[in-house]
Amino acid sequence: MPQQIDSLPVPPLPRSRHRTKSCPFCAETIRYEAIKCRFCGEFLAGDRQPEGKRRKAEDGGWKTASPDSTEDAAGEESGTEVLWFGRPSVLALSGTFLKVACFAAVCGAVYRYRVTALITYLPKVSVSIARLMQVEGWLDLGALGLAVVALLVLVWKVLSLKSHYYEVTPDRVEWSHGVLDRKVDNLDMFRVIDLKLRRSLLECLFGVGTVTVLTSDESNPQFEFLKVHHCRYLYDTLKQSGLNADKKQNVVHVE
Repeated sequence: MPQQIDSLPVPPLPRSRHRTKSCPFCAETIRYEAIKCRFCGEFLAGDRQPEGKRRKAEDGGWKTASPDSTEDAAGEESGTEVLWFGRPSVLALSGTFLKVACFAAVCGAVYRYRVTALITYLPKVSVSIARLMQVEGWLDLGALGLAVVALLVLVWKVLSLKSHYYEVTPDRVEWSHGVLDRKVDNLDMFRVIDLKLRRSLLECLFGVGTVTVLTSDESNPQFEFLKVHHCRYLYDTLKQSGLNADKKQNVVHVE
């Protein structure tokens, strides 16, 4: 009788929702609950059942599996395992933050200092003190209003950016976006043609990057995971999942 091999669990991969382990036969990373490797097809431990399924009771009946574990088992069989998920980093708005900061500084200077005092340095200009005080009040109110509007625009941009949610499974890429009007779209993994990873020096320091996906999908010929964490892991995951999907669907991409 062949010796049964059972791997020890390892911590979840970055941005993955499941515990994982390495297959002792092919060294690929798979779910810890799996009893059969989805890469090489070898059985790992015949005496261990997946979570949610129970051994036969002494009276000959089967115990009912819990709803959560049943959904987990169904997800494992249908290939809906989430390999990666995440949202864009606020570093994507670094330019917007800088512009708003400069604009708010100018508004603060106008609000704090008496701009109408410059009129006294102009020759042949005589304006009453009451008129100067009225103009000064208008300028202060306008500066304060513009600063508030700029901050509201910044908050809206942050909410809009953070409303984007990416999810990668072995079969497809799914993303959703929208604050008031939520939209969901997806891309089949076998349509992925090429991948690009772009990181600036600042992004390397903060551990983020942009992964660009070139596809054969007419509605989404190019898709970006904008400024996401664990971008290198995402790049490798998309590459391996794309190759597996091509083999599964017998797809050959022609340059």
